[in-house]
Amino acid sequence: MTGRRPGPGRAPAARRIGAWVAWWVLLLSFWVILDDSIALDELLAGAGAAALGAFLAELIGHQAATRFRMRIEWVVPALGLPVQVARDIVIVFGALWRRLAHGTLPPSGFREVPVRYGGHTAEDRTRRVLLIGGRSVAPNSFALGIDQERAVMVIHQLVVPDDAARR
Repeated sequence: MTGRRPGPGRAPAARRIGAWVAWWVLLLSFWVILDDSIALDELLAGAGAAALGAFLAELIGHQAATRFRMRIEWVVPALGLPVQVARDIVIVFGALWRRLAHGTLPPSGFREVPVRYGGHTAEDRTRRVLLIGGRSVAPNSFALGIDQERAVMVIHQLVVPDDAARR
């Protein structure tokens, strides 16, 4: 290794290899989830497709001289998504059952959730996109957007929980 530092927009080889591995693991995970098979030929096909996808993602990122930085404070709230999805599935199916069995409509409505809007940098926009997307994953909630002036995210809920209805 020479003592040269990478120029502007150029990442060291170790960082590029690490990014490729991260893309490969992510894409192969998606393959296994979507393919729903762990047969050797299916895994090899998925590994090849993931390798090609990881190569293209890293190549495009390198040529565009961009680097995606995921902040840990963005990832931590996402760890609760599986629990939120499972809880919301029970809520939505419960509302469906009550509608079919008793004819009662669920108490749906809009809510405002306090959020930090941030600035107008690419990082702030990325955080807001992830925040809105993450809030819309569970089947009971859909984020409509963030009001910059009031620093609230407006969401629609098919079934508004009892504790939220009292606020």
